[in-house]
Amino acid sequence: MTNKDRIYSALKAAGPVLLGVDGYVDEVWELVESRNQDNSITMCTHMGQFANRIMAAAGGGMSVEILRKRRTFGGFTANTGNAVAKLGVDTTMLSLYGKDMLDPVFEPFRENCEVISIGDSALTQIFEFNDGKVMLPYVEPIADFDWAFLVDALGLTRIKALLAKPAVIAIGYWSAMPAFDDVIKELCACLPADKQSRLFFDFADTRKRDEVSLVNTLALLKELHVPMTFSMNEHEAAQVFALYGKNITPKDMPELSMVEEVRQEMGLHEIVVHTPYYAVGASKDEGPAICPQVFTEKPVRTTGAGDTFNGAYISAIASKLPIQERLWFANAVVSFFLNKGYAPSLDEVLLTSYQ
Repeated sequence: MTNKDRIYSALKAAGPVLLGVDGYVDEVWELVESRNQDNSITMCTHMGQFANRIMAAAGGGMSVEILRKRRTFGGFTANTGNAVAKLGVDTTMLSLYGKDMLDPVFEPFRENCEVISIGDSALTQIFEFNDGKVMLPYVEPIADFDWAFLVDALGLTRIKALLAKPAVIAIGYWSAMPAFDDVIKELCACLPADKQSRLFFDFADTRKRDEVSLVNTLALLKELHVPMTFSMNEHEAAQVFALYGKNITPKDMPELSMVEEVRQEMGLHEIVVHTPYYAVGASKDEGPAICPQVFTEKPVRTTGAGDTFNGAYISAIASKLPIQERLWFANAVVSFFLNKGYAPSLDEVLLTSYQ
């Protein structure tokens, strides 16, 4: 059996995945740098251009024309869950997609996921550039979410039934959920004693909350003694690694011993760092591993790229692939996303990656 066939078979046999508990509608825009004499448009393609215009206007005002790119789903549950479902994995989204009815942007998920919506969505205004994005979320519906809200919406019996099924339970975003610590403690208390589901966390922008909150949450996770994967992008990793006196950069692949040392100090089963240039992980059972990534010079789409990496990595965990192949597979999926603009099916990613 070839590697391609083996990975295909593993993904087809993946255990179910439960994701929650957010929901965002993303309004995605691009910025106009200038309108020219012939009414053609020059776009603002890099974040630095926008930053320079803001700095030049300091003390006064500015107006920047925007053009709509798309109105779409966003957030951890939707972006990550979409990537998982597109790969053919049994997917449940426990979400905030609409209290009385689903927002239309989430309706397509009903085709290949179980969707359980318990409240209204947040809204994010996103300004996309070739080298990144500026995201301005209105998160009040998610900021109000806590364990009591979840129990009120579903009841404890149904919550326990949902938690008994998955191979992986994926939660995001810590940065927008003030009640995260309480939710995770209660969730872990509801996990069945005879089944070890893996918890997967994407904290999102850790800079949005103070360092004391981050340190307290990491200490809580260390105490819970439940198998966990903690995933970070390059910016989140820089902040987290600094807490342990370590330095990690987006371009320079780190020493594997350092990544393993941080994992041990965090006291977690597994940590993963994904950047545009590499992905690296360290697992209690398998040790550390690293996989270079081909940098995408002109991405078709960047919003949701990190979530797509996470979705592929979660799928690989649920498929019981070894850590080196988890990293390779997640890199392949996010590379497809950046170049094509959408999350691939299993056939698409394996065909593209093995050409």
